[in-house]
Amino acid sequence: MAKVTIQEVARAAGVSKGTVSRVLNARDGVNTETRTSVLDVMTQLGYVPDPGARNLARRGKHVIGLSLDGDERRGNTYYGILRDALESRFSSEGYSTRIFSGYDPAMLEAESDGVILLGVHLDDSRPNQLEARGVPFVMVGHSLEHAERAPWVDVDNISGLFEAVRHLTKLGHKSIAHLTGASTGQASRQRLEGYRKGMLEAALPVNNLLVWDGEFTEVGGYRAVRRALAAKLEFSAIAAASDEMAFGAIMALEDEGFRIPWDVSVTGFDDLPSAAAFKPALSTVRQDINTIGTRAAEMLLQNMAGKKVSSALVPVKLIVRASSGAKT
Repeated sequence: MAKVTIQEVARAAGVSKGTVSRVLNARDGVNTETRTSVLDVMTQLGYVPDPGARNLARRGKHVIGLSLDGDERRGNTYYGILRDALESRFSSEGYSTRIFSGYDPAMLEAESDGVILLGVHLDDSRPNQLEARGVPFVMVGHSLEHAERAPWVDVDNISGLFEAVRHLTKLGHKSIAHLTGASTGQASRQRLEGYRKGMLEAALPVNNLLVWDGEFTEVGGYRAVRRALAAKLEFSAIAAASDEMAFGAIMALEDEGFRIPWDVSVTGFDDLPSAAAFKPALSTVRQDINTIGTRAAEMLLQNMAGKKVSSALVPVKLIVRASSGAKT
């Protein structure tokens, strides 16, 4: 009788291989209901963990560090999807993963085989520290300061926001606000550049009063729009640099009686699984988060094997849904 694989368990439980791996190794990041469901499926299928593979994953190194910048929100949906994709690919090669937050000296002391750096920003010390120790690493997102010295995988942030603004201007919108995040983040800077580029193409002025810090969170987007409405700023559309900020913006507008998209149009960036189900369905720039994670993992595995690795820019695509409409 053929041995049940971790892939079969993941498929039957409706989760990723990374989630099954976390359950097997009793790691954090899996809620009680999911953990129970995965364990039940293992019992039903008669899954028997391979002790050799599990010991290999726990022995000495054979560990991949996942390093989140201290400002990144671990509960963020984007990072949840990305982490699952990374862990799934690494676990298929017998590696376990360990989460580090910000610059944690333990990240170096743990002597990981390699590290994935998430949320690299302009004054980030992590690339220099890893480089000095000779630890292989790959950046998901990147800072231009480090882009020539280390491999990275990122999406085309500039063209994504540019296409969102172009979409809004073609619908007749002239007063377009932008929800952004921390100015030290490369994604924030590049998406802001794409916003400005789109406004310039339409010969529209960039009003700095309409560029708001939404902190890349739903709550941040909500608060930023509430502040703008309280200040009586005039705008007919919002191009947000993330779906979560866009969700917050829509909720703030609806709380004040605005109808989406008739009174204000809103676009996001990510195309999270909840974007299509949101009411109204969110127009957004799609980035393939699973592809980003898998590509980054493949690049690190190659880097660790001593192979030359080239950085990768993943294309994006504007998905038009109900949250954006013609200026009335």
